[in-house]
Amino acid sequence: MKNYLLIISILYTSCLFSQKTERYSGIITLENGTPLMFEMEFIEDKGMVNGFSITGKGTPDETKSDVSGIFNKNTKTYKLKETQVLSTNSEANLNTFCYINMEITEKGKLSLKRYEGKFTGYFTNGDTCASGNIILMEKEKLEKKVEKIKKKIEKKIEKQKKEEINVLSTKILKDGDDMLIKCYSDKITIYIWDANQEDGDKISLIVNGKYLLENYTTKRKRKKIKYKLNEGENIIEITATNLGSTPPNTSRIEIVDSKAKYPIITQLELNKTAIIKIVK
Repeated sequence: MKNYLLIISILYTSCLFSQKTERYSGIITLENGTPLMFEMEFIEDKGMVNGFSITGKGTPDETKSDVSGIFNKNTKTYKLKETQVLSTNSEANLNTFCYINMEITEKGKLSLKRYEGKFTGYFTNGDTCASGNIILMEKEKLEKKVEKIKKKIEKKIEKQKKEEINVLSTKILKDGDDMLIKCYSDKITIYIWDANQEDGDKISLIVNGKYLLENYTTKRKRKKIKYKLNEGENIIEITATNLGSTPPNTSRIEIVDSKAKYPIITQLELNKTAIIKIVK
């Protein structure tokens, strides 16, 4: 007799452990396009389904409801309905709650496997209160997918931060002034233009003893020059060769490397020079 009871006990325990708790997360979308977070947890046994749903998780109206229904193994379709409220954070009258009836069918394969379908909501008196579409995915797979997307976004943000150029405050250079720039790139780009009204200002630009621009008239359109730096110190000289119609000679200069942008304004008298030292 004891052996018989032991066998029954083992079979019953085995049956309990063979029942898998299904956990799904997803979204229900109302006909007006409003999305609502939706979760379900249930056990399916020989086609019979029992469990609970959670609507509006994390909101002041979060509600947990009893769910029951059937599962058709051949069509891989669930027909489920909420039958009663188990708990809620909402202060609304229970008679105003909308109970969901759904029919969802398996779609997709492997990691993309999900359940999709339609739902209709009913008040306790049987009147229709809502309808729309529903899509659910196994909670564990969804969480992994969300985590994967989150990591991708974090990597993208990190990459953007690394690529982001640091724009420093504008430096004004006058007669005889100089400034020092620490550069981590092999190449720089130099932009030169007249940010005010074009008045005939002319400059010469000399880098490491060689003219890149000679007696050049600055214009509103930016002049772009790319330059490969030497190891160590590089000297940029900007000399006013003409004062134009509204002295002093004023030019906008911008030096850009892979990490930073250095905006500069030169205000020079005739034949006076400002110097920019770049150390690589």
